[in-house]
Amino acid sequence: MARTRRKSVPPVTVSRPALLVDGSDAEFRGLIHDLIAYGHRLDACRDAFAAIAGISGVQYEILMLVSRAASLSVGEVAGRLHRSGAFITLEANKLVAGGILEKGSDPADGRRVLLECTARGQTLLERMAPYQRRINDVLFERLDARRFAQVRALARDLVASGDRAVALLEFMLHEAKAA
Repeated sequence: MARTRRKSVPPVTVSRPALLVDGSDAEFRGLIHDLIAYGHRLDACRDAFAAIAGISGVQYEILMLVSRAASLSVGEVAGRLHRSGAFITLEANKLVAGGILEKGSDPADGRRVLLECTARGQTLLERMAPYQRRINDVLFERLDARRFAQVRALARDLVASGDRAVALLEFMLHEAKAA
């Protein structure tokens, strides 16, 4: 006679009542999986846009940030992309070598390195724009103006919470290794 195996219920992964539905974290887990899946789609689109430009995905992100400002410091780019200044410097140097960005000193503070888009960088942006418009319109087709504003505000808040969570996780990992 075959024995019936009971399926164990995994432990709840959140404790905040707002994230539980009838005491279950199933909806929360679904949200996490959906956000991860959407993040993979965003990465794939970023990488495809980068391939069109002949640069890496991170370099594409740097180019997009710098192109939207008169100039940005390496530190500002690092902060916006949540990467180290050293990493951004390495990747920005590749864009400089390719003639896509140029570096200069901040006239107000000579220690700061400013990044600016070159004419070649502008040409790349113009070449990518038709692809970006088509893909971004599909990526965000479910958003009307109201929902776009809500998602934008929510994303900004979630990134800040994500930074805090990563810092806490690093502390917990350090604590666990010390134990």
